[in-house]
Amino acid sequence: MMKNKSSFKAVAAMALLLCSVILSSCKKAEQEKFLIGFSQSTMIDPWRINMLEQMKDAVQKHKDSIDFVFTDGQNDNMKQISDVEDLFSKGIDLLIISPREADPLTPVVERVYNAGVPVITLDRNITSDAYTCFIGASNFKIGEAAGKLMASLFEERGQVIEIEGILGATPTIDRSDGFHSIVDYIPGIQVVEKQPADYLREPALKIMEDFLQSHPQIDGIYGHNDEMALGALTALRAAGREGVVVIGIDGQKEAFESIMAGKMTATFIYPNGSAQAVEAAVKILKGVKVPKKIELESQLVDSSNVKLFYNPNSYF
Repeated sequence: MMKNKSSFKAVAAMALLLCSVILSSCKKAEQEKFLIGFSQSTMIDPWRINMLEQMKDAVQKHKDSIDFVFTDGQNDNMKQISDVEDLFSKGIDLLIISPREADPLTPVVERVYNAGVPVITLDRNITSDAYTCFIGASNFKIGEAAGKLMASLFEERGQVIEIEGILGATPTIDRSDGFHSIVDYIPGIQVVEKQPADYLREPALKIMEDFLQSHPQIDGIYGHNDEMALGALTALRAAGREGVVVIGIDGQKEAFESIMAGKMTATFIYPNGSAQAVEAAVKILKGVKVPKKIELESQLVDSSNVKLFYNPNSYF
Protein backbone atom coordinates (compact mmCIF):
# COMPACT_ATOMS: atom_id res chain seq x y z
CA MET A 1 0.00 0.00 0.00
CA MET A 2 2.84 2.38 0.93
CA LYS A 3 4.54 1.53 -2.33
CA ASN A 4 1.41 2.47 -4.31
CA LYS A 5 1.16 5.78 -2.43
CA SER A 6 4.79 6.57 -3.20
CA SER A 7 4.26 5.77 -6.87
CA PHE A 8 1.17 7.97 -6.95
CA LYS A 9 3.09 10.86 -5.37
CA ALA A 10 5.92 10.48 -7.85
CA VAL A 11 3.54 10.48 -10.81
CA ALA A 12 1.71 13.52 -9.41
CA ALA A 13 4.97 15.37 -8.90
CA MET A 14 6.05 14.62 -12.47
CA ALA A 15 2.66 15.78 -13.76
CA LEU A 16 2.92 19.03 -11.82
CA LEU A 17 6.45 19.59 -13.12
CA LEU A 18 5.33 18.89 -16.71
CA CYS A 19 2.40 21.30 -16.36
CA SER A 20 4.76 23.93 -14.96
CA VAL A 21 7.12 23.54 -17.93
CA ILE A 22 4.23 23.72 -20.43
CA LEU A 23 2.76 26.82 -18.76
CA SER A 24 6.19 28.43 -18.64
CA SER A 25 6.73 27.71 -22.35
CA CYS A 26 3.30 29.08 -23.23
CA LYS A 27 3.96 32.20 -21.18
CA LYS A 28 7.31 32.68 -22.93
CA ALA A 29 5.68 32.21 -26.34
CA GLU A 30 3.05 34.78 -25.43
CA GLN A 31 5.77 37.25 -24.42
CA GLU A 32 7.70 36.93 -27.69
CA LYS A 33 7.30 39.96 -29.94
CA PHE A 34 7.19 40.24 -33.70
CA LEU A 35 9.88 42.41 -35.27
CA ILE A 36 8.69 44.81 -37.99
CA GLY A 37 11.28 46.56 -40.14
CA PHE A 38 10.49 49.77 -42.01
CA SER A 39 12.68 50.85 -44.93
CA GLN A 40 12.05 54.55 -45.57
CA SER A 41 13.42 55.93 -48.83
CA THR A 42 14.53 59.28 -47.39
CA MET A 43 14.03 61.61 -44.46
CA ILE A 44 14.80 64.90 -46.19
CA ASP A 45 11.26 66.16 -46.70
CA PRO A 46 8.46 66.90 -44.19
CA TRP A 47 5.99 64.40 -45.65
CA ARG A 48 8.32 61.45 -45.11
CA ILE A 49 9.37 62.61 -41.65
CA ASN A 50 5.69 62.78 -40.77
CA MET A 51 5.14 59.30 -42.22
CA LEU A 52 7.75 57.83 -39.86
CA GLU A 53 6.48 59.71 -36.79
CA GLN A 54 2.91 58.55 -37.41
CA MET A 55 4.14 54.99 -37.88
CA LYS A 56 5.94 55.13 -34.53
CA ASP A 57 2.71 56.35 -32.92
CA ALA A 58 0.77 53.49 -34.51
CA VAL A 59 3.33 50.92 -33.33
CA GLN A 60 3.00 52.20 -29.74
CA LYS A 61 -0.57 50.92 -29.69
CA HIS A 62 0.86 47.40 -30.15
CA LYS A 63 4.04 47.78 -28.06
CA ASP A 64 3.32 44.57 -26.12
CA SER A 65 3.45 42.46 -29.27
CA ILE A 66 5.64 44.42 -31.71
CA ASP A 67 9.22 45.62 -31.83
CA PHE A 68 10.02 48.18 -34.52
CA VAL A 69 13.18 49.16 -36.37
CA PHE A 70 13.56 51.57 -39.27
CA THR A 71 16.20 52.71 -41.73
CA ASP A 72 16.76 55.86 -43.78
CA GLY A 73 17.63 55.24 -47.42
CA GLN A 74 19.00 58.80 -47.71
CA ASN A 75 17.40 59.22 -51.14
CA ASP A 76 19.81 56.66 -52.60
CA ASN A 77 18.74 53.39 -54.25
CA MET A 78 21.88 51.45 -53.30
CA LYS A 79 21.65 52.60 -49.69
CA GLN A 80 18.03 51.47 -49.50
CA ILE A 81 18.89 48.08 -51.03
CA SER A 82 21.58 47.67 -48.37
CA ASP A 83 19.07 48.73 -45.70
CA VAL A 84 16.60 46.04 -46.75
CA GLU A 85 19.33 43.40 -46.72
CA ASP A 86 20.35 44.54 -43.23
CA LEU A 87 16.77 44.41 -41.95
CA PHE A 88 16.39 40.89 -43.36
CA SER A 89 19.60 39.79 -41.63
CA LYS A 90 18.18 41.07 -38.33
CA GLY A 91 15.42 38.47 -38.63
CA ILE A 92 12.45 40.74 -39.22
CA ASP A 93 9.06 39.05 -39.26
CA LEU A 94 7.59 41.60 -41.69
CA LEU A 95 8.97 44.33 -43.95
CA ILE A 96 7.30 47.67 -44.68
CA ILE A 97 8.99 49.57 -47.49
CA SER A 98 8.46 52.77 -49.41
CA PRO A 99 10.83 52.20 -52.36
CA ARG A 100 12.71 55.19 -53.74
CA GLU A 101 12.41 53.77 -57.27
CA ALA A 102 10.52 50.73 -58.46
CA ASP A 103 12.98 48.96 -60.77
CA PRO A 104 16.14 49.07 -58.60
CA LEU A 105 14.34 47.99 -55.40
CA THR A 106 12.25 45.19 -56.92
CA PRO A 107 14.91 42.40 -56.80
CA VAL A 108 15.75 42.83 -53.11
CA VAL A 109 12.07 43.03 -52.14
CA GLU A 110 11.43 39.87 -54.16
CA ARG A 111 14.22 38.06 -52.29
CA VAL A 112 12.74 39.01 -48.92
CA TYR A 113 9.21 38.05 -49.97
CA ASN A 114 10.29 34.74 -51.55
CA ALA A 115 12.15 33.89 -48.34
CA GLY A 116 8.79 33.86 -46.56
CA VAL A 117 8.79 37.33 -45.02
CA PRO A 118 5.54 39.26 -45.65
CA VAL A 119 6.06 42.62 -47.37
CA ILE A 120 3.90 45.76 -47.29
CA THR A 121 4.77 48.32 -49.96
CA LEU A 122 3.72 51.77 -48.79
CA ASP A 123 3.05 54.84 -50.99
CA ARG A 124 5.36 53.55 -53.75
CA ASN A 125 5.27 50.10 -55.29
CA ILE A 126 7.65 47.72 -57.04
CA THR A 127 7.40 46.30 -60.57
CA SER A 128 6.35 42.75 -59.63
CA ASP A 129 3.65 41.08 -57.53
CA ALA A 130 6.18 39.84 -54.95
CA TYR A 131 4.59 41.65 -52.02
CA THR A 132 1.77 40.93 -49.61
CA CYS A 133 -0.09 44.24 -49.66
CA PHE A 134 0.26 47.67 -51.26
CA ILE A 135 -1.14 50.69 -49.40
CA GLY A 136 -1.52 54.11 -51.00
CA ALA A 137 -3.82 56.55 -52.74
CA SER A 138 -4.34 56.42 -56.51
CA ASN A 139 -1.75 58.76 -57.96
CA PHE A 140 -3.28 58.39 -61.40
CA LYS A 141 -6.63 59.67 -60.11
CA ILE A 142 -4.88 62.58 -58.37
CA GLY A 143 -3.12 63.45 -61.62
CA GLU A 144 -6.44 63.33 -63.45
CA ALA A 145 -8.04 65.61 -60.88
CA ALA A 146 -5.12 68.05 -61.14
CA GLY A 147 -5.52 68.11 -64.93
CA LYS A 148 -9.27 68.76 -64.69
CA LEU A 149 -8.70 71.53 -62.14
CA MET A 150 -6.05 73.16 -64.31
CA ALA A 151 -8.33 72.99 -67.35
CA SER A 152 -11.25 74.54 -65.50
CA LEU A 153 -9.15 77.37 -64.07
CA PHE A 154 -7.68 78.17 -67.49
CA GLU A 155 -11.00 77.81 -69.31
CA GLU A 156 -9.06 75.22 -71.34
CA ARG A 157 -6.28 77.56 -72.47
CA GLY A 158 -2.81 78.15 -70.98
CA GLN A 159 0.88 77.25 -70.83
CA VAL A 160 1.93 74.86 -68.08
CA ILE A 161 5.19 73.83 -66.41
CA GLU A 162 5.25 70.32 -64.92
CA ILE A 163 7.79 69.69 -62.15
CA GLU A 164 8.17 65.95 -61.72
CA GLY A 165 9.30 63.81 -58.81
CA ILE A 166 11.86 61.00 -58.98
CA LEU A 167 11.49 59.62 -62.50
CA GLY A 168 11.57 55.92 -61.59
CA ALA A 169 9.15 56.21 -58.67
CA THR A 170 5.64 54.88 -59.26
CA PRO A 171 3.89 58.04 -57.93
CA THR A 172 5.83 60.18 -60.43
CA ILE A 173 4.78 57.97 -63.33
CA ASP A 174 1.13 57.86 -62.27
CA ARG A 175 0.84 61.54 -61.34
CA SER A 176 2.19 62.50 -64.73
CA ASP A 177 0.16 59.95 -66.70
CA GLY A 178 -3.06 60.97 -64.96
CA PHE A 179 -2.43 64.65 -65.60
CA HIS A 180 -1.60 64.12 -69.25
CA SER A 181 -4.65 61.89 -69.75
CA ILE A 182 -6.63 65.13 -69.36
CA VAL A 183 -4.54 68.06 -70.58
CA ASP A 184 -3.11 66.34 -73.66
CA TYR A 185 -6.62 66.21 -75.12
CA ILE A 186 -7.30 69.92 -74.60
CA PRO A 187 -5.77 71.76 -77.58
CA GLY A 188 -5.56 75.10 -75.74
CA ILE A 189 -3.39 73.74 -72.91
CA GLN A 190 0.30 73.21 -73.59
CA VAL A 191 2.79 71.61 -71.22
CA VAL A 192 5.74 73.67 -72.43
CA GLU A 193 8.33 72.18 -70.03
CA LYS A 194 8.62 69.20 -67.70
CA GLN A 195 11.62 68.34 -65.57
CA PRO A 196 12.25 66.24 -62.44
CA ALA A 197 13.25 67.86 -59.15
CA ASP A 198 13.18 64.62 -57.10
CA TYR A 199 10.37 65.86 -54.80
CA LEU A 200 12.74 68.48 -53.32
CA ARG A 201 12.13 72.21 -52.88
CA GLU A 202 15.55 73.67 -53.69
CA PRO A 203 16.00 71.88 -57.05
CA ALA A 204 12.45 72.92 -58.03
CA LEU A 205 13.24 76.54 -57.21
CA LYS A 206 16.33 76.48 -59.45
CA ILE A 207 14.48 74.74 -62.28
CA MET A 208 11.74 77.34 -62.08
CA GLU A 209 14.24 80.19 -62.19
CA ASP A 210 15.60 78.78 -65.46
CA PHE A 211 12.15 78.29 -66.95
CA LEU A 212 11.17 81.86 -66.09
CA GLN A 213 14.08 83.08 -68.18
CA SER A 214 13.05 81.08 -71.24
CA HIS A 215 9.27 81.45 -70.97
CA PRO A 216 7.86 84.98 -70.82
CA GLN A 217 4.37 83.54 -70.35
CA ILE A 218 3.60 80.83 -67.79
CA ASP A 219 0.02 80.31 -66.70
CA GLY A 220 0.27 77.26 -64.47
CA ILE A 221 2.61 75.07 -62.43
CA TYR A 222 1.84 71.44 -61.70
CA GLY A 223 4.19 70.17 -58.99
CA HIS A 224 4.16 66.47 -58.16
CA ASN A 225 4.37 67.39 -54.48
CA ASP A 226 3.98 70.45 -52.26
CA GLU A 227 7.70 70.86 -51.65
CA MET A 228 8.36 71.38 -55.37
CA ALA A 229 5.25 73.53 -55.82
CA LEU A 230 6.40 75.76 -52.95
CA GLY A 231 9.90 75.97 -54.45
CA ALA A 232 8.42 77.05 -57.79
CA LEU A 233 6.21 79.58 -55.99
CA THR A 234 9.28 81.13 -54.33
CA ALA A 235 10.89 81.61 -57.75
CA LEU A 236 7.71 83.15 -59.16
CA ARG A 237 7.43 85.62 -56.31
CA ALA A 238 11.10 86.61 -56.58
CA ALA A 239 10.61 87.31 -60.28
CA GLY A 240 7.42 89.29 -59.69
CA ARG A 241 5.41 86.77 -61.69
CA GLU A 242 2.29 86.68 -59.53
CA GLY A 243 -1.09 85.29 -60.55
CA VAL A 244 0.18 81.93 -61.83
CA VAL A 245 -1.90 78.86 -60.97
CA VAL A 246 0.18 76.60 -58.69
CA ILE A 247 -1.04 73.10 -57.82
CA GLY A 248 0.77 70.67 -55.52
CA ILE A 249 0.20 67.29 -53.88
CA ASP A 250 0.59 66.10 -50.26
CA GLY A 251 -1.42 68.53 -48.14
CA GLN A 252 1.28 69.85 -45.88
CA LYS A 253 0.82 72.72 -43.43
CA GLU A 254 2.87 75.24 -45.39
CA ALA A 255 0.85 74.56 -48.54
CA PHE A 256 -2.36 75.22 -46.60
CA GLU A 257 -0.93 78.49 -45.32
CA SER A 258 0.08 79.49 -48.83
CA ILE A 259 -3.45 78.73 -50.09
CA MET A 260 -4.96 80.84 -47.30
CA ALA A 261 -2.60 83.68 -48.23
CA GLY A 262 -3.79 83.52 -51.85
CA LYS A 263 -0.38 82.49 -53.19
CA MET A 264 -0.87 78.80 -53.97
CA THR A 265 -3.99 77.62 -55.78
CA ALA A 266 -4.57 74.10 -54.50
CA THR A 267 -3.10 70.88 -53.17
CA PHE A 268 -4.30 67.30 -52.96
CA ILE A 269 -3.99 65.58 -49.60
CA TYR A 270 -1.97 62.41 -50.06
CA PRO A 271 -2.33 60.26 -46.90
CA ASN A 272 0.90 58.55 -45.89
CA GLY A 273 -0.81 55.32 -44.81
CA SER A 274 1.37 54.73 -41.73
CA ALA A 275 -1.46 53.73 -39.39
CA GLN A 276 -3.02 51.50 -42.05
CA ALA A 277 0.33 49.81 -42.68
CA VAL A 278 0.83 48.97 -39.02
CA GLU A 279 -2.72 47.66 -38.65
CA ALA A 280 -2.32 45.54 -41.79
CA ALA A 281 1.03 44.25 -40.48
CA VAL A 282 -0.53 43.17 -37.18
CA LYS A 283 -3.27 41.27 -39.03
CA ILE A 284 -0.79 39.56 -41.36
CA LEU A 285 1.42 38.49 -38.44
CA LYS A 286 -1.64 37.04 -36.71
CA GLY A 287 -2.47 35.03 -39.82
CA VAL A 288 -5.35 37.20 -40.97
CA LYS A 289 -5.63 37.67 -44.74
CA VAL A 290 -5.53 41.28 -45.98
CA PRO A 291 -6.32 42.67 -49.46
CA LYS A 292 -3.53 42.80 -52.02
CA LYS A 293 -4.25 46.52 -52.43
CA ILE A 294 -5.61 49.04 -49.91
CA GLU A 295 -6.49 52.29 -51.67
CA LEU A 296 -6.53 55.44 -49.55
CA GLU A 297 -8.70 58.46 -50.28
CA SER A 298 -7.30 61.80 -51.43
CA GLN A 299 -8.88 65.24 -51.04
CA LEU A 300 -8.67 68.44 -53.08
CA VAL A 301 -7.93 71.44 -50.85
CA ASP A 302 -8.31 75.00 -52.14
CA SER A 303 -9.46 78.37 -50.77
CA SER A 304 -13.02 77.10 -50.40
CA ASN A 305 -12.22 74.40 -47.82
CA VAL A 306 -8.63 74.90 -46.60
CA LYS A 307 -9.69 76.04 -43.12
CA LEU A 308 -11.37 72.68 -42.57
CA PHE A 309 -8.01 70.91 -42.88
CA TYR A 310 -5.54 73.47 -41.52
CA ASN A 311 -4.16 72.83 -38.03
CA PRO A 312 -1.81 75.59 -36.83
CA ASN A 313 -0.41 73.30 -34.12
CA SER A 314 0.56 70.40 -36.38
CA TYR A 315 4.12 69.75 -37.47
CA PHE A 316 3.12 68.78 -40.97
